[in-house]
Amino acid sequence: MALKIMLNKNHFNTYRSVIKIEQYFVVFLAIFCFFISLTAYSEEILKGDVINIVDGDTLDVQVGLNKYRIRLAEIDAPEKNQPWGHEAKHSLASKILKKEVHIIVTDKDRYGRQIGRIFIGQTDINRSMILEGHAWAYRQYLQNKNLIEVETKARQAGIGLWHSSDAIPPWDWRRGKRNNLSTVKKAKQSLSSNSVRSPKN
Repeated sequence: MALKIMLNKNHFNTYRSVIKIEQYFVVFLAIFCFFISLTAYSEEILKGDVINIVDGDTLDVQVGLNKYRIRLAEIDAPEKNQPWGHEAKHSLASKILKKEVHIIVTDKDRYGRQIGRIFIGQTDINRSMILEGHAWAYRQYLQNKNLIEVETKARQAGIGLWHSSDAIPPWDWRRGKRNNLSTVKKAKQSLSSNSVRSPKN
């Protein structure tokens, strides 16, 4: 009888050990999944000095030994060869060139640029560029719908690029320039083809 009780006790202890191992495994698995999800959804934050302004929505920042090209998220400033392009670039430079900034990186584009929101202290530079009439809210990639209201205020006030009633959004400008270049190229090819076919005198 004593032997039977001892065997039952040993069996119970073994069972309890197995249960504890399973419980530890479940807890470990839950913690592991939590950190994986945290990594997947967290936003990278860069802190560095702005060393170059490319245009009204693109810049280079030095972070330690690394240099990053940053594209401002959710805004689209005029191209360099577009009306107000120079003014937009100058405005961005006056705000952040040679200054330390914090960048919340939200994505990476097909050109390898980091896309992010830039801050100096509590100032949201992306929002400021729209508010002061130096950029559009970029509809195609917009997450913060409030930026359209910010753009509307600048438009109604007629400040920055909005002093002109026929301001062209950069995405339309880029499309138009590509179409124009394509038309010119086709025209040149047509002229070249006609000259080859024309008989000599």
